[in-house]
Amino acid sequence: MLTLTQSQRVRQAMPATTSHIYLNAGAFGPIPNCVTEAMQQRMQDEWNNGRFGTNALASIVKIYGQARSGAAHLLNADETEIALTDNTGEGVNIICYGFNWQQGDEVIITNHEHISALAPLYQIRDRFGINIRIADIGPRAEHSAAEAIEPLITPRTRLISLSHVTWTTGAILDVQAVARMAHDYNIPVLVDGAQSAGNIPIDVKALDVDFYAIPMQKWLCGPDGTGALYVRQASLSLIAPTYVGYYSMLPEENVVWELRPSARRFEVGGRQTAAIAGQAAVLTWLETVIGYEWLHQRIAALNLYAYNALKDIPNLSIITPQPGINGILSLKIAGHDEADIARRLQSEYNIFTRNIPENHVLRISTNFYNTEEEIDTLVSILSRF
Repeated sequence: MLTLTQSQRVRQAMPATTSHIYLNAGAFGPIPNCVTEAMQQRMQDEWNNGRFGTNALASIVKIYGQARSGAAHLLNADETEIALTDNTGEGVNIICYGFNWQQGDEVIITNHEHISALAPLYQIRDRFGINIRIADIGPRAEHSAAEAIEPLITPRTRLISLSHVTWTTGAILDVQAVARMAHDYNIPVLVDGAQSAGNIPIDVKALDVDFYAIPMQKWLCGPDGTGALYVRQASLSLIAPTYVGYYSMLPEENVVWELRPSARRFEVGGRQTAAIAGQAAVLTWLETVIGYEWLHQRIAALNLYAYNALKDIPNLSIITPQPGINGILSLKIAGHDEADIARRLQSEYNIFTRNIPENHVLRISTNFYNTEEEIDTLVSILSRF
């Protein structure tokens, strides 16, 4: 009797992976059955039984706790260091607006940051008169971030903000080295984990970072409007919540107003509980059914397979500096517009990729549900461009 491989079982649980060649997890990942089932079950429960009462409130607390626990396991954090967010951008905004900025203060970023990380800093610059200093880590993000950042540090540097995996080329930045160097100057470090969470192993304790923001809808294949923010317990006092609410408060009798002594102080109020149930479900599925070790190995192996198959195509250049260490592979084909290639791949061949206008590359994302046969199909098509 034939038995299903791990890859086949995964694809059966994710219908979108069989209706398309889905190579765009860096933007949105396909949703597995466990997410829709958890969300539908929660909505059905609310429809049948209402959303208030002792049992309803207890189930909400449980679902939120499961989502925080799943995110904590993913990042090797304590659950008390996790706040639930809508996306990476919300987490970045929470941290950036948590400082008491003064005119002339400085922030250091790299030249490969996404607008979700840049936007709050641009607005803080315009509102408070801070200076944003940009560390050049090369056109492919191939240079050491720590070496590029350190010369830019001054006595006015208040924060260093950088990606773990760049969205432009898939380079893994030396975040641990940046954090240890920054802490020598008593400067906290914020990490944009949009392209790392679910793509590579993450250990925030080993990285020694202060803040780490992640989404669920990309590599982790979770629902829209879900994410998480890690705030190291020792760094909690460095920032103040910009907006607060019922969930931010310490729920103690005879206490009129006191913030929670954990990252939950950054949660304002109730979110869409069905979406949080989906978040908790997919994190449990990835950790216990798929297995993060297999998942990360599969992602990297497929990326290396794609690199080896693509690199010899005439006029095709691989931009990713170290292929085969995560799931992002960026490339260019001489004489062709990358946006046009992405459109043609989708409309003519049902292959989902994306173009990155900032550095004019086509980006493919090899996630754990992809197959070598899908990559072979992509290679065959690109070789005819």
